[in-house]
Amino acid sequence: MIFYSFFIFYFLEWRIGILSLNYYPSDGVGHPSLISYLEFILPRLGLLVINRILGNYIRGYTDPTVVKISSSSMSDIEKGSEPENKVTDSYEGLPVVDPGVYDGRQATADDSSRWARFDRLNRKLEHRMGMETRGIERVAESDKTDTRLYGNFFVWMACNCVLPTFGIGVLGPLLFGLGLGDSMLCIFFFNGITALIPAFMSTFGPKLGLRQMTSARFSWGFWGAKFVALLNCIACVGWSIINTISGSQTLRAVSDFKISAAVGTVIIAICTLFIGLFGYKYVHRYEKYSWIPTAISFLVMLGISVKHFANIPMGTGQAELASVFSFGGTIWGFTMGWSSLSSDYNVYMPSEAKSWKVFMWTYLGLIIPLVLVEWLGAAIACAATVIPAWGEAYKAHELGGLVGVVFIPPMHDGGKFFMVLLVLSVVANNVINVYSMGLSVSVISKWLAAIPRLVWPCVITAIYIPLAIVGANDFASSLEDFLNVLGYWLSIYATVVLEEHFIFRKGQYDNYEAAECWNRSDRLPVGFAALGALCFGVAGAVTGMAQVWYIGPIGKKVGGAADPFGGDVGWLLALSFTAVVYPPLRVFEKRWLGR
Repeated sequence: MIFYSFFIFYFLEWRIGILSLNYYPSDGVGHPSLISYLEFILPRLGLLVINRILGNYIRGYTDPTVVKISSSSMSDIEKGSEPENKVTDSYEGLPVVDPGVYDGRQATADDSSRWARFDRLNRKLEHRMGMETRGIERVAESDKTDTRLYGNFFVWMACNCVLPTFGIGVLGPLLFGLGLGDSMLCIFFFNGITALIPAFMSTFGPKLGLRQMTSARFSWGFWGAKFVALLNCIACVGWSIINTISGSQTLRAVSDFKISAAVGTVIIAICTLFIGLFGYKYVHRYEKYSWIPTAISFLVMLGISVKHFANIPMGTGQAELASVFSFGGTIWGFTMGWSSLSSDYNVYMPSEAKSWKVFMWTYLGLIIPLVLVEWLGAAIACAATVIPAWGEAYKAHELGGLVGVVFIPPMHDGGKFFMVLLVLSVVANNVINVYSMGLSVSVISKWLAAIPRLVWPCVITAIYIPLAIVGANDFASSLEDFLNVLGYWLSIYATVVLEEHFIFRKGQYDNYEAAECWNRSDRLPVGFAALGALCFGVAGAVTGMAQVWYIGPIGKKVGGAADPFGGDVGWLLALSFTAVVYPPLRVFEKRWLGR
C-alpha cells in the first residue's frame, strides 16, 4: 500500500498542484514541480542507499575485528549446515531461527564493528519481522510450515498480470505482422503448452526442499549447475531491464513525456528492491494482492477500447508460417522464463503436499493472465494498425505511447490514474527476478554463497538501473531479441532436467536422495552429459534462429523467398537436438563414472 500511496500522491501533485509546485509554464518562467525534484533527487538517493548497504557488508568482510571464516565454515555455509540454529517460532509460514548464530557467522563483541552491527540488525529483522535470511541450503521438513498451496496461484497470477505481458501480445500484429485470429491462436496454444513446463518444475520445491538452480545439480552436475546459474543470473538482469523499460515508458506517457526515463526507472527499481530484500514471506504477501489493481486496469482498458477492435485477417503461405514460428518463439521464451526459478517460491511447503495440486495452482496462475492479457495486447495492436493516432503513438513512444493513447483521450486524468497502476504492476514482475537472482548467484561459488542474501537484491538493482535507462527507447526490439535468445537456453535447460527426472530418476522424487546428496559433488552427476547436450542444443539454436543480426540456414528456409527475415525455430531445434543427445550421453556418463 505504501507504493500505491506514493504513486497516487505523485499523480495528484502533478494534476492539482499539491505542495503548490507547478510545472514550468510555456514561457519558461515558474517554480520547479515536485516531479523536477524527483527527477534530480531519486536517482542519486537510490544509488546512495545501495552504496550504503553494500558498503556496510564489504567493510564488514574486511574489518579485522570480525571473526574470520575458515574454508570449512565456508563449505558449511554453502551446505546450509546450521547445527546450532534452533527453530523457536514461526511467522506466517517462515521459520524463525534462534538469533544466537546467523548464517554461519557470529557477531563479535566489538560494538564498533560494522559487521557486528549489521549482523545484529539482520537477526532482529529475522526474529521480529520474519525477514528471510536463508540462502540456497535445503529446507528441512521441520521448517516447511507454509501449507497454503494456493499461494502458488497468487505468485504467478501477480507476476504475469503485468504490463510486460500486455507488451508480448502487442508484438504479434505490430512486429510480426499477424492478424487478430492467428495472434490469439498462437497466444493460446503456445502458452498452454509452454506453461506446463514451469508448472511441473514447481513441484520440485516441496518435494526436494531446494531452490530451482540448486536442484539443477541433479541433472547438470555440481559444476555444470554453476554455469546454468550464471545464465539464470543474466536472464534475471535482462528481465528486470525489459520490465523496467515498459514501466518507465508508461510513466513518461502519464506525465505527457515531461519526465525522463531515468525517473521512472529509479522509482520502479527502488520499490522492487524493498520487497526483494525481505524475502519469501513478503514476496508472497505482496503478490497475493498486487494483481487486483492491475486486473482492474486491464478491464477498464478493455472497456474503453473494445469499440475500436478490428479483425485483421490472418495471412497465408510460407511468410505466415515464419511469423507464427517467430511469435511463438517469443511467447515460448517469455513463459519458459519461469522454469528456471519456479520452485524458489514453494520450498517452504511440506513435502507431503500433493504434486498435482502444486502443479494445478501454478499452471492456473500462469495460463490465466498470460492468455487473457496477451489477447488484450494483440487486440489493441490490431486496432493500432487501422487507427492512425494509435499507430503513430506506438511508433513514437512504443508501449508507453500506445497505452497512453488508449487511456488518456477518453478518460483524461482518470486514464492516467489507471496507467500509474499498470506501472506499479512491473514491481510484481521484477521482484521475482530480484529475489531469485540472489539465490542463483549463490550456486555459482561457495564464496558468493557466504555473502548474505540481502546483498544481492542491491547488486542486481545497481546493475539494471543504468542499463534500463540506456535502453529506455527501444522496448520492442529489445524484448523480441532477448526473449528469443532466452528461449534457446531454457529449451536446453528444461529438456535436460525433464529427461533426467523421467528417464533416469524414474519420475520418483525419492530417487534424488536430496537430503544426503544436494551439496556433495562426489554423489552428484559430473555434468559431462548435460554440458555435451548443451553444445548440441546450441548448434540447433544457431541453425534455426532468425534474428536481425543473424539468420541460420534452417531459419532462412522457414521464411522462404516470401520472407527474407526467415522464421525463428531456434528454440525448437535446441530442444530437439538436446532431447536426442542427452539420454545416450547420460548412459555413457553413468557407466563410465558410476553417477
